[in-house]
Amino acid sequence: MARDHKKFIQEHGDYFCVLPFTEICNTAQGQAKLCCYSDNVNDDSLNYTDNLVDTWKTSPQLNDIRQRMLDGKPIKECRRCYQYEKSGAHSMSKRINHSIFLEEQFPGSIQQIKENKKLTLRSLDIKFGNKCNLACIMCDVGSSSLHVKEKNNNPVPQELQQWIPAQGKDNTFDKQNLEELLAQAPNLMRLKFTGGEPTLLDGFKEFIERLSQTEHAKHIDVMIVTNGTTDVTKWIDTFSKFRLFEINWSTDGVGSAFEYIRWPGKWEKTREIQTKFNRIVREKGYTNIVSILTSAIQLLNLDQLPSLLDYCKDAQFDWFSPVLVMWPEPLHLGIAPKHIRQTVIDQCTPYIDNKMFSEVNSFIKLIETSKSHLTWQDTKKFLKYYDDVRNMSAKDMCPIYNVIEDTVQGVAPL
Repeated sequence: MARDHKKFIQEHGDYFCVLPFTEICNTAQGQAKLCCYSDNVNDDSLNYTDNLVDTWKTSPQLNDIRQRMLDGKPIKECRRCYQYEKSGAHSMSKRINHSIFLEEQFPGSIQQIKENKKLTLRSLDIKFGNKCNLACIMCDVGSSSLHVKEKNNNPVPQELQQWIPAQGKDNTFDKQNLEELLAQAPNLMRLKFTGGEPTLLDGFKEFIERLSQTEHAKHIDVMIVTNGTTDVTKWIDTFSKFRLFEINWSTDGVGSAFEYIRWPGKWEKTREIQTKFNRIVREKGYTNIVSILTSAIQLLNLDQLPSLLDYCKDAQFDWFSPVLVMWPEPLHLGIAPKHIRQTVIDQCTPYIDNKMFSEVNSFIKLIETSKSHLTWQDTKKFLKYYDDVRNMSAKDMCPIYNVIEDTVQGVAPL
């Protein structure tokens, strides 16, 4: 696989990616993105509110990004993949992996893009709104209706608004756009759904049900990212209609650490739902449904990584997929002291030869190389808002808190 990445970079450079030419991606507020890893395309005039396909094809902003990419220039919205590749974690680079995958499925696609700027819609990464039953510590008002409610009831101090957006609104995908998306089914090879919490969104539920009943479902791969707190076993038969259905369970710790990070989720209930789903899929013999433990790793749960690997194996998930949290900045992995990082790396190393954990080796490179200009004191200021508003304590619920605090106070080694 490493050779594939090296070959791709040699042939196509450090900045080319097929996704802006083949995928529509939006935020839960309807803003445009290049893919789920990219930053928002920051232009208030560019929104996926109606005529999604026409907007995707004709947008001056998106076409300018495409041209710059073809000219071999860096794209500021694409910093996550650049960071992964710079650290040596090439296997986690979406631009490389998806470009290679597209070329395997449709040989000659990259040449057509480069020579003719050809746009062919092959995938959708759609958020049907921001309705969500959780207000995760690394999320915000744009993607969670519970965050909106919390911030409206508990104003964010001015000095924290650079990290905690204070203004947000509830947003729902216009159902009239479902017809436009369903009409694209003959050309689609992959769908991704996040939110909000997709399993609570009417747009997602109607879209997936209707699409599953068409002849096109059998050639489409689907991926959903769910917080795992709603029982989705009733949809298992629907999921089985697709060529491949990946369900990614966003679970970032066990016990109290989970409950702090994924507030107000409850660990035991979440564990029960996920274990039940995995068991029923096996009992039904659906080999095209893949259950993946997807953990968003940041400062407060770095120490949870070994426990998550154990949980992944014990609960019989098919795969483990770590994701680097890059925002909000006070949760950046780079704030963690070196001895804490090294301890986690040492605990994770025995897992890297297991195929289920093949992405862990790349993630270790990110643990080693992550840097931040912020300090632990910034993190404490950030956490105090949530501790006060939610009547919880990161100090009591996240074990790593006290280890970092002791280090800063000179009690533990750097």
